[in-house]
Amino acid sequence: MEFKLQALGPFLHWLTLIILCIMPVVLAYVIYRLGGLPGAIARARNHPQADAVAVCGWMGLLTLVLWPLALIWAYLAPDKPLTGGGAKGANDAALIAQLQEARRRLAALEQRLPQQQQAGG
Repeated sequence: MEFKLQALGPFLHWLTLIILCIMPVVLAYVIYRLGGLPGAIARARNHPQADAVAVCGWMGLLTLVLWPLALIWAYLAPDKPLTGGGAKGANDAALIAQLQEARRRLAALEQRLPQQQQAGG
């Protein structure tokens, strides 16, 4: 029995050495990019707490729990509600109708109040 790739032996040794030298560099670069991703997204979206998001992103690489939270935090704006945009218009119309009804009822109560005070007083 003979090893058929024996002629490729030196080439395979060099290929293995190159892969073993390049993989740590590639892995370090991927970790660097993942750690800075939430902060970069927050800065691009002008998030008011972008620095805190960046720190949470880097700490998330150590804990593996904070990183997804930092990524979500980077997309959330603290001054905007979490409701969807489509239901907002319909919701506003219903609230305006309720407010107008409440105003009518309040005006009716205010008109009856002086009459009751005169009758009772």
